[in-house]
Amino acid sequence: MERLITLGFSPHRIETLSLAEKLMKEHDIIILEEPYNKLFFSFLENKIPLETYIESNDFWFPNFVKSASLILKNLYNQGKRIFQIEPYLERVILIQNKLAEGQTPEKILQNPELKEVYYMENKAIGKLLDYYKTSLENDFSKIIKAVKIFSKADAERFRLRDKLRAKAILKILPERGKVYVEAGTIHIYLKKLLHIYLGKKWKIRHKFLLENYFKPLTGKSWIFPPGELLTLRHILKRKEDPYIEDLLAARSLIYIKIIPKEEIIPTPEDPFPHATREISAINMVNKLSFEDCKILYKSLFFIKNYLEAKELVKTYIFRKSKL
Repeated sequence: MERLITLGFSPHRIETLSLAEKLMKEHDIIILEEPYNKLFFSFLENKIPLETYIESNDFWFPNFVKSASLILKNLYNQGKRIFQIEPYLERVILIQNKLAEGQTPEKILQNPELKEVYYMENKAIGKLLDYYKTSLENDFSKIIKAVKIFSKADAERFRLRDKLRAKAILKILPERGKVYVEAGTIHIYLKKLLHIYLGKKWKIRHKFLLENYFKPLTGKSWIFPPGELLTLRHILKRKEDPYIEDLLAARSLIYIKIIPKEEIIPTPEDPFPHATREISAINMVNKLSFEDCKILYKSLFFIKNYLEAKELVKTYIFRKSKL
């Protein structure tokens, strides 16, 4: 029996689920990218209805969770072993619960496992709040600097998340078998760590679940939006390049205004709604220079509707092309 680990890189979107299910069926063990939740396993074991599990948490993407849970229950009934492994987020939840119960930060910091995460989370959230505060000022260079500083802190957080998760995966691996590991597309470092820890004993491969959709349109298995590219540069310890980093930071500010934030349910006419819109948005911002982003940022600042924002950017690019 072989030793195979497959990382399935994918966003948490309904449009990815049929592809994930197909790949999961080929494996004995499924490792989900989420904190352990007792109610999830109660649902798998028919102890509670799906609605009870969904209502117990404030899920960012409830429709995705509902559809994914039904698929996973079917796989569980077929004998697949399923694990929820995301130690970093588990510790964040534990810290939040302890603070809500009235424990002091000093008491929490006495726990070495929580201490590392507490400091990392505080640092990243602090830099994010600094960015929000700076974004209200009328100084684009300061805003870009704040984006870049947050991106570095966020990259440190991702590196720790991947490190903790990789080590936790090691602990539950069988002697042999085929293991599917769910991972968000930005968790490239996780694969590198698994290669370091297991490369001589296990075959480790990866698959971008939407690559059959992306490749004909982009020539690549996946394309990252500018903000994720910026963060990935820091995660993977790329040599600093102020020009590229400033441009990615500037484009990221425009990108986040022209993509939908809410879940979009796939239809036969629009089977990959998020991917379609994300590719379109990336292609648009890739046409923008730093100065273009500076001009557009002011115009987009108070626009909440992504379609309105996208139309403004589209018009700007069209007019620029005619000059």
